[in-house]
Amino acid sequence: MRTVKKKIASRESIGEDRLVYSRQWIEFCPSDPGVLTSVLLVEKYLAFVRKCTLSLVRPLRNGGEIAFSLIGTSLPLLIFSGPEVKETAHSQTATLRIDGGLLVQRNECGRGLLSFIIEDLADGVLVAVEVCDYCPLLLGGVKASKLRKWLYRCSQALIHKIITSRFLCHVHRQIESGRAL
Repeated sequence: MRTVKKKIASRESIGEDRLVYSRQWIEFCPSDPGVLTSVLLVEKYLAFVRKCTLSLVRPLRNGGEIAFSLIGTSLPLLIFSGPEVKETAHSQTATLRIDGGLLVQRNECGRGLLSFIIEDLADGVLVAVEVCDYCPLLLGGVKASKLRKWLYRCSQALIHKIITSRFLCHVHRQIESGRAL
């Protein structure tokens, strides 16, 4: 059994148009690559968010939507639709469209994406979680100020990165140990 080739890698940016891009990924050599699917990653991520936040954030399904709500409130922080699944010969992606919630700029609903990606590599597999084209409410209007960018990076972006990195470590440990994901 091989271990992680490298630690969790990460890339984040906030564009001039206040669009957020964030990607965390890990490469490893699973003993049975067929066990892992992008749809399974979505399901496990939702359960992991609830567990990792001690149920303070609850992913709740309602029809084709998934809402991340704070415990004791009915106001969703984020609302997703999907997953939309795309497969090629060497990759699979399950994408949730960010359709609204308190943390999203109202005029940008439906634009952002949260994707769970599995790519076959020559000597293993890459598992990634990616946010792209997301417009957080915290960044404000047309051009985000330095203060708003700093606040976003120190709050919402940091929480997302920590949870996602822990999730990828959890996936790695489960797969490498041979336990069911």
